[in-house]
Amino acid sequence: MSTTEKVSVRFPQGLMREIDELVESGEFSSRSELIKEAVRFFLLHYESPEELWETYKLLARERRIPSEEEIEKLLEEVDKEWKRSRSS
Repeated sequence: MSTTEKVSVRFPQGLMREIDELVESGEFSSRSELIKEAVRFFLLHYESPEELWETYKLLARERRIPSEEEIEKLLEEVDKEWKRSRSS
């Protein structure tokens, strides 16, 4: 009996390219592993949306991560998709 549950998630193409690059470079063994680690990280560090954003900005300075403008655009896309899925 499996102790995991399967979910389906949609990501914008740019984000999938970033995920695939990390998998292809060997930093993660699969997309699933990367996503599980990202969710764990989020749950461990989440206190508020503002705090999360500040933590993200600190980490972004250390890695090759999209600019704040690119992230804002991505967040807008995710928000639109979420709202669209909720209205269906």
